[in-house]
Amino acid sequence: MTKTDKDTGSAASCARVQRPAAGSYAEEIGCIVMASGLSARYGKNKLLEKLGDREVILHTVSAAAAAGLSPVTVTRSEEVKRLLDEKGYPCILHEMPLKSDTMHIGMKHAGVSPKGWLFMQGDQPLILPETISRLVRDFLNDPESVCRLSYRGSPGSPVIFPASMKEELLSYRGDRGGMEILKKSGTICRTTEASGEWELMDADTPESMEKLRQQDLKY
Repeated sequence: MTKTDKDTGSAASCARVQRPAAGSYAEEIGCIVMASGLSARYGKNKLLEKLGDREVILHTVSAAAAAGLSPVTVTRSEEVKRLLDEKGYPCILHEMPLKSDTMHIGMKHAGVSPKGWLFMQGDQPLILPETISRLVRDFLNDPESVCRLSYRGSPGSPVIFPASMKEELLSYRGDRGGMEILKKSGTICRTTEASGEWELMDADTPESMEKLRQQDLKY
């Protein structure tokens, strides 16, 4: 079995998974957590940094699960894979270099014929489950459009792409991600307003991590 094909952890750890809530969107939306970056600007693995009582990646993944999704994390980090296995969250370990590789691997493992695929960054720990749910509902009201989270006109992550763009997503190869595909496709992009700019914040640098820690909205 190759690293790309490794799946979830033990049955014992699965008992601790925060399962999708009532009104689950798991069958309608494939959820891919993009966690394959090398944290070059951070200096060490930012996804394993503690924010409050949990690692950054656990905040992100658990928010998606609490929103009614079944997140699949795609990573090149054995430590992230081990942590998520211990918590019972599906995680795929791979060695491919491009962002498009992460997208394609995630799509392969996230849902069976969903209406769309939600892509979110692994280092977005302050995003709220209810915000993710609103984003999904907005998308399902118009499932032929792209829908992404934004705040006061500044777009960010997550982004949901419709099933009609499957071939475009799977044929894309590069390191700029889905927005490059969107620009070429001409597909309408709608936005869902976040509760605050802090929901869009990521942990790209030690300075940005410190800003996350200063937020007392969740912790």
